[in-house]
Amino acid sequence: MDGKGATNAGRAGEVPIWIPALKVGAACGVGGFVIGGTAGIIRTSTPGLFAAASGIQCLALGTSFWAIRASVLHAWDVGNITQRDRVYASTIAGGLSGGTVAALTRGRANIVPGIIMFSIFGYLGQQAYNYVDEKPAPQEPKENIFKRFADLKWTPVRSLSDAEYEDMLQEKLLKVNAEIALIDDRIEVLRKETQQKPVPAPSQIEHEKR
Repeated sequence: MDGKGATNAGRAGEVPIWIPALKVGAACGVGGFVIGGTAGIIRTSTPGLFAAASGIQCLALGTSFWAIRASVLHAWDVGNITQRDRVYASTIAGGLSGGTVAALTRGRANIVPGIIMFSIFGYLGQQAYNYVDEKPAPQEPKENIFKRFADLKWTPVRSLSDAEYEDMLQEKLLKVNAEIALIDDRIEVLRKETQQKPVPAPSQIEHEKR
């Protein structure tokens, strides 16, 4: 939920806010449909209706949340959007979208609980994303399990470095070249023996046949 693309929405040549909002809403709708269908099979006798209602609610929540969040970030964008700004924007978007969807689907009595609950969801979700996004990448790649096993003293095999593997290939290549050279020498000796062997004349061959 970085919102980097959303902060420039509405400018010349940029994607309008509602396009990514619909994409997010569609993804949420599919997730809501699947989860609602599963819950409907367990809890109700009409799982299809339950899944459709859940999918529509999640579609409305996802679309309105992303559209409001992108609009807030776009309004605040002065060239330096911080992680704290994104937390505030996600919290506001969560509260407004949650309250609106709660009012439309569950009545006025659920507006305040919807605002509170989805404001918390937006805040915690953005904080979690920021934490993961700011976490430094590991400096050194972890060794795989096969290399760690080969590095143990009691194992019959050991891992080779790139230089050791290259030296091993060079030695094998030298052996192959030496064998090729020996074969070439043998072929040359056989060729010379064949050339030095006298070829019998035709008359001598006829005489031997008689």
